[in-house]
Amino acid sequence: MSRLAIILPYDQNHIENFTNHFKAIISESDFYYKLCFLKQKSNRPLNKGKLFNIGFSLMKNQFDYFCFHDIDLIPISDECDYSFSDKPTSLVRGMLPMEFGDHEKIDDYDDFDLPYEQHFGGSILMDKKNYELVNGHSNDYWGLGYQDIDFLARMAVSGVPLRSIIEKPMTKTFGQFNGTTSKVEITPTNNRFRKTTDKDFSISLWFNVNDFPKYGADVDNNRCEYFLFGRPGYHTGLSITHEGRVKGVVWDKKVSPYIVQSKIISRDYWNHVVMTVNDSEIKLYLNNQLVSSVELSEKLKRYGTEKYFIGVGEPDATSWRNYFKGKISEIAIWGNTLSESEISRVFDNGVTDKNGNFTTSNLPTGFWDFNSGYDNIVFDMSGNGNNGKVHHLDFGKKMIKTSTERYLPYRRNGYYAYIGDIQKLNEIQNYKESFNQEVNLNRNIFNKKINNFGQVIKKDGLTSTRFRIVNRENYQDKHEIIEVVI
Repeated sequence: MSRLAIILPYDQNHIENFTNHFKAIISESDFYYKLCFLKQKSNRPLNKGKLFNIGFSLMKNQFDYFCFHDIDLIPISDECDYSFSDKPTSLVRGMLPMEFGDHEKIDDYDDFDLPYEQHFGGSILMDKKNYELVNGHSNDYWGLGYQDIDFLARMAVSGVPLRSIIEKPMTKTFGQFNGTTSKVEITPTNNRFRKTTDKDFSISLWFNVNDFPKYGADVDNNRCEYFLFGRPGYHTGLSITHEGRVKGVVWDKKVSPYIVQSKIISRDYWNHVVMTVNDSEIKLYLNNQLVSSVELSEKLKRYGTEKYFIGVGEPDATSWRNYFKGKISEIAIWGNTLSESEISRVFDNGVTDKNGNFTTSNLPTGFWDFNSGYDNIVFDMSGNGNNGKVHHLDFGKKMIKTSTERYLPYRRNGYYAYIGDIQKLNEIQNYKESFNQEVNLNRNIFNKKINNFGQVIKKDGLTSTRFRIVNRENYQDKHEIIEVVI
């Protein structure tokens, strides 16, 4: 039977709950495990990387493989699988903040998500060979942020197995919306376009937002969202919320809303969003990943001759005008539900490819790429004649997606409850934009390393970890608490 050492930073507030819960939910039928809690004796913020290195050093001759685990993250689904893997593997498919005990009330995992796509923390399996190959974790990160980003980069540099995603470059013409008067107004000229949102349909577009709306709806319901594209009068379509999320909404014939939302997005970054609607479900995709879905129980509201708008909700209303501030490119709408393979083709190649051929099986009922127009008119490139009237809009052309190879960890399908400090989780989710002092310091440390990373990891890591044990005691029979000066 293989032997697993689970290395965790010690926390008095969570140790009993974590241990009892773990013992109750994780079976030892295929492996033996021991929980090794590392207690940091220092006045400085927590250094998880260094504690992980110490735990590995102390346990490496007694165990076959290792799990580097946060003590405030508890496994709650049957798919939380701690069995051996010869590839470094994240056990976390999604997490959700909650109080300990509330996890027993969870019926599904629709609201669970990762803090960000590359997240490689929380619960990681590694064998001895690969951990030593990357020289363990960095010892340089004290407090919040960048310890797991550094660890993923170590694996990429060292040739450890990772998933590789290659993204093709893409250049698009875009409209620059000023947030006060910019809009594109589209009056339907045929029944097909008028009825597009009556039943199955899909919307796709690219956008780049520099900031988020300053006000919530309780303060100013004219400026609480940035509306991207849709139809007004119970707005159906896509928008950016005050909290910084992508939001999709449709209304049914009883005038009830159905809402799908993403996690908080990055500013000053091109994002691709797709909303698909059929007779039973609404789905939201962000950058080729399904991020939200909700069941639809009634037929959709019919909008008749109502106009479509790009960059504004309802410009002539007294409320919910919601002018967009930022860039929008390549807007398309279809009178059918796009498949996931079609969504991937649109993300990789555009609504039309480099030869001008549409990449979806069915042609869109409306398509505005800002490449063609006349005077204050932007042409509908679907061929259906639903041209848009432009108001106070500037145009530009830019590469919105570079040719890049992204490395992502292998993942199992486990879902976890986060029982820690929600503010800390928020800082981690928004690590690129965070103003937290610890995150800022760790960001600077990582940025200084990145250009010479191969040499850095030889000097900083497992082989350079220094510590002194000041206390060592058993916990609940087979587990252990080890206090160290670092």
